[in-house]
Amino acid sequence: MNLMHFVQQGGVFMVPLLALSVLAMAVALERALYFANLDWGGEAFRQRLLSLLGEGKQEEAGNWLRGKRGAVASTALAAVKRWGRSRQSLENAMVSQSHREQASLQRFLVILETTVTASPLIGLLGTITGMMGVFRAVSLKLSESPQADTSGILAGIGEALVATAAGILIAVVCLFVHNFFNRLAERQMDEAQDVANELLDLFDQQASA
Repeated sequence: MNLMHFVQQGGVFMVPLLALSVLAMAVALERALYFANLDWGGEAFRQRLLSLLGEGKQEEAGNWLRGKRGAVASTALAAVKRWGRSRQSLENAMVSQSHREQASLQRFLVILETTVTASPLIGLLGTITGMMGVFRAVSLKLSESPQADTSGILAGIGEALVATAAGILIAVVCLFVHNFFNRLAERQMDEAQDVANELLDLFDQQASA
């Protein structure tokens, strides 16, 4: 069964389902490339950052962080730019930057959420309209001849269910993809929070020394 025949079986509501699936694939590809190019921090990252700041090399730390991408590096960079000011200034800068980064991490995921919700409903609507057409055809044929063979028309019920099956399949795939990228976004923000906490601890130690 080729794609065009499959779409024809599902009826006109297969068109928005197909459009949603293409859009979801585009979002998945864009998010995969985005997350693949992020820096994820880690123990080695934190140790180098704390070492540079501990030695008073703020400029070197800033240049190093500018070559990295993601919430971890940008949150740390926001603190490095204000290193030496008040603790509240550092904390406010990191909070503001992390909020901006969170928006970038969650970008386009709403499209996947919408697809998860809308696809089964569109598929169900396609099935309902398809079955309405089948029952209408059966009623018309039986009104013309009570003994008429309606097996051929009733077979159309199976075809009408294609739209629902397609909608559920699209929703399930998009749900897994959405949850995967959402977990990556949470992991990035968790690491950024860990870095922020260690930077504040270092700042407090230097301030009290």
